[in-house]
Amino acid sequence: MYWFPYLSLAINLIVIRYMPKRLTKKEIYVSWVVIALINLSTDVMLSFYFRLYELNGGGVQLGVHIIELTLGASFGIIFLNFMPESKRSFFFYTAAWVIFSLLFEMVTVKLNFINYFSWKWWYSAPYYFAAFLFVRWHLHFIRSN
Repeated sequence: MYWFPYLSLAINLIVIRYMPKRLTKKEIYVSWVVIALINLSTDVMLSFYFRLYELNGGGVQLGVHIIELTLGASFGIIFLNFMPESKRSFFFYTAAWVIFSLLFEMVTVKLNFINYFSWKWWYSAPYYFAAFLFVRWHLHFIRSN
């Protein structure tokens, strides 16, 4: 079911276009590439190598790779743009994003874009938490150099 991920991507791109920018164009560009490559490599490893789940049916599909390179990165840019600086606020902000990410994933499962084999939905929670911690570090790293 390609319509839901592509609709989500279109909405994200509209949000990114019109949101008040707290990120520079360089930060958006570098973060987009890093997040997209991590997302793609993670899905290739977990889906093709370990066969824990599949995206939109089996095999390599151009449409799926387009989604892998754009959808997660677009969510990451929105996350980074509105990310609070204080650690306390960041904790609650990240918790809300982890819950949102799990709900979004569950919708994609219900719409048969993601098919679990031996993956459980709650395995994704620590992955999302680690991903949000990483992108926070990543933005601080970019800004420090």
